Amino acid sequence: MKFECATNDILSASALAARFVERRANLPVLAAALMVAEKGRLILRATNLECGVEVVVDAKVSEGGVVAVPAAVLVGFLQNARGKLVSAALKGEVLKLETERASASLKTIPHDDFPVLPKVSASSSFTLKVADLVRALRSVTHCASTSAVKPELQSVLLSAEGGKLITAGTDSFRLAEKTVPLRAGTSVPNLLLPARNATELIRIIEQGSGDIEVYYNEHQISTHTGSVYYTSRLIDGSFPNYQQIVPKSFTTEAVVLREDLQQALKSLSVFSDKFLQVSFTIDPGHKSILLSSRNPDIGEQTTTLRATISGEGFTINFNSRYLADSLQAISGESVRLQSNGPGKPILIKDAADESYFYLAMPMNR
Repeated sequence: MKFECATNDILSASALAARFVERRANLPVLAAALMVAEKGRLILRATNLECGVEVVVDAKVSEGGVVAVPAAVLVGFLQNARGKLVSAALKGEVLKLETERASASLKTIPHDDFPVLPKVSASSSFTLKVADLVRALRSVTHCASTSAVKPELQSVLLSAEGGKLITAGTDSFRLAEKTVPLRAGTSVPNLLLPARNATELIRIIEQGSGDIEVYYNEHQISTHTGSVYYTSRLIDGSFPNYQQIVPKSFTTEAVVLREDLQQALKSLSVFSDKFLQVSFTIDPGHKSILLSSRNPDIGEQTTTLRATISGEGFTINFNSRYLADSLQAISGESVRLQSNGPGKPILIKDAADESYFYLAMPMNR
């Protein structure tokens, strides 16, 4: 193997591949980036068996070949190597890298056991704008559970009907749903994408533009954007039928400025207790929302927000971080808060956008 390519190109490709290796792998090759040199290009592959990536880099290849090298070591050298070009040559079991001012010899890893990245057939797919897919995933991923007790709650639900893609995430304490339009494909069965893998997909595509086509089958989901191919396994399970717990009517509704609520929650978090509890009082008579937090070891704070309110007043406690997280996916000036009183969940929406909602359960304390 012998090739030459731009240092920045192989660095960015290696850094991306390094995010997908299994650092504590029992199989050493899973901690490696597989490098394939062929006519006019260098291909880097990495996988942790949950998801994988393949990145193509333009290269001047004098001699083709395949080699596996520790991804972290490769990135570490390239990050500090100066020079516009890097050349590589395989000599025995050592890959020699050289730039204008630095050189290194990397011990290779036997690559015969490197897993094959699954290729999903294009027979089942859907197409939408890149920006819409990023929004759909980012709006709900943070609600997925971090506990492995129920794998289906560690996932993001993707489904489609009526030409719209629906994403949802829940950890049983909160729930978020986002709807975006599809460019092609009207119906997609429930697909459970691991939340961690969804986050990596966001990082790969968020700088892109135009449309993106996503392929899927019973076990895998994949997409191709620019020079990057991404694939992830799907979780085998049933996502909770959350629609049955979303209230259809409410006894109280309040509309408040998003920025005011965001700043109040940020300030109140300084005084919240170990449970991050914040008290939430809706007062229709004074057309205001009173928020307060208290920590016996620090002190307490109260904040009053002006609001447009209809219905009954009540006081309820919530996890302040859950409320703050709900505002990440809301871009409008105002937020609509809806509830059925003490002990009931609160539904949070953009006052001018029905494509997203967030449901937070109250705290019993």
